[in-house]
Amino acid sequence: MLLFKRGFYIRSLLVTVLGLLTVTASLDANQPSDPYEFVKQVASATFSRMKKDQALINENRNELKIIVEQELMPHVDHNYSALFVLGNNVKTLPKDKIEEFSEVFKDYLMATYAISLGYYNNQMVEFEPTKPYDGKKLVSIKALIKEAGRKNINVIFQVRQNKMGQWKAIDMTAEGVSVIQTKRAEFTPMIRQIGIDSVIALMKEKSDKPLENKPKR
Repeated sequence: MLLFKRGFYIRSLLVTVLGLLTVTASLDANQPSDPYEFVKQVASATFSRMKKDQALINENRNELKIIVEQELMPHVDHNYSALFVLGNNVKTLPKDKIEEFSEVFKDYLMATYAISLGYYNNQMVEFEPTKPYDGKKLVSIKALIKEAGRKNINVIFQVRQNKMGQWKAIDMTAEGVSVIQTKRAEFTPMIRQIGIDSVIALMKEKSDKPLENKPKR
């Protein structure tokens, strides 16, 4: 099943949302080169956009998809994540199918993130202080999601510096559960059993599905 299990959604709550907020440096040279600081800035900008557009969101939940597409997806390395999810299938799949999977996977992530944004309710997020990262191409950034009356959720953001020196989000781990590891374990047998075209079709089906009313917790 392509959808996250309900139990995972409830347990992680805002985990996928925060995964979105690990987006990192864009083409703007004026943005911080420190991935820790940029994560915080993007988080702030995203939630400010949600607050500003709250009336539109209340009227039409699909407005969340627009926010994700404009504020977050340009900074997520969906190609890298898609290749990781495909794993050894990359060796046998035609190039055009790999490219198609990557583009549809981007829309699939966008829809998933938009659904998860619906869980946001002003929870407090604490990011760890900046640590030395000189020379590193992969950086893990830890955070805690805090909400009164609930157990803190531990989150680790994985960001990667590409050849252009830009930081991009590639994965997020919540309470020991990695998003792309989970998707890889889910999709690998499906590709073998029903084929890449069927998996792409299932992702498209979810991506195109209109968002429902605010999810209940």
